[in-house]
Amino acid sequence: MTETTDGRAADAYVAEEIRSHHALMRADLDRLSAALVDAAESGTDPAPARAELTEWIRTTLVPHAEQEEATTYPAAANLPEGRLLIAAMLAEHVLIRRFADLAARTQDPAAAGAYGRAVFETFSSHQAKENEHILPLLVEEPTISLAELMAHGHGSHHGHGHGH
Repeated sequence: MTETTDGRAADAYVAEEIRSHHALMRADLDRLSAALVDAAESGTDPAPARAELTEWIRTTLVPHAEQEEATTYPAAANLPEGRLLIAAMLAEHVLIRRFADLAARTQDPAAAGAYGRAVFETFSSHQAKENEHILPLLVEEPTISLAELMAHGHGSHHGHGHGH
């Protein structure tokens, strides 16, 4: 294999690891946000479910977004095909953070559950665009090494490197 072929294979591998990580994140967020809705609907104390969701967002989702903003997003934004998509993705990061803040702060348990599900639904759509558009764009671009981007992004090249 040539160096270019090896690099593309490494990039494809890293892209698959990121997709797998997104799937795990989506499953966790689905479970946590559904637990908050279930607590609100059943009349049980929603505080534990809200605390668990809020902690996961703080320790997993927000660092994940921050790493994207420092690694894959700038690389994709520098490509003509990626510029507008990345602008929209960054706007979605703002929206996800807003829904997360509302879920954490509202006093109404039903509203907290609804905001938690809004985080999940928005993230589901968001990660699909990353998986189906941004990652292929980066893997196919000969001037970009996704493997190198992720290796230099917080010391990890899979799952956006935050121990989750």
